[in-house]
Amino acid sequence: MTARPVPPLPDVDDALAAPFWAAARERRLALQRCGACGYVAWPPARVCPDCLAQRLRWEAVAQTGEIWSFAVYHRALHPAFAAAVPYAVLAVTLDAGPLMIGAAVDAIDRLAVGARVRVRFEDVAARVTLVRFALDDGTAPGAPR
Repeated sequence: MTARPVPPLPDVDDALAAPFWAAARERRLALQRCGACGYVAWPPARVCPDCLAQRLRWEAVAQTGEIWSFAVYHRALHPAFAAAVPYAVLAVTLDAGPLMIGAAVDAIDRLAVGARVRVRFEDVAARVTLVRFALDDGTAPGAPR
């Protein structure tokens, strides 16, 4: 019997990113906000990429955004993703400001630049919850009307 390939997983114990992964396990999207200028930073940083202050703090942000771009993969770039092809990876401009990359959970034929999306959390290991994106049809709790 051949072992099933294991997908690469993030280091949830990384000192810089651990608060992000802990929030994801709690079904929250948390990003860093600068206490000096208000800039919302992604990916995690030690200093504000806008003003260089060392006053970044983690806070929950809206779990919505807009597709800025996307790519559809018809070939698995890692053996663990072979069963998922074709799959799409999105570049999403979050309503909080930053651009975040993540996999789509919807059928790829429904994706479009400018479409609204909402975060979906996917438990992939005991301590790992990934941030994915689903098209936002406006029916989710708290969705704008």
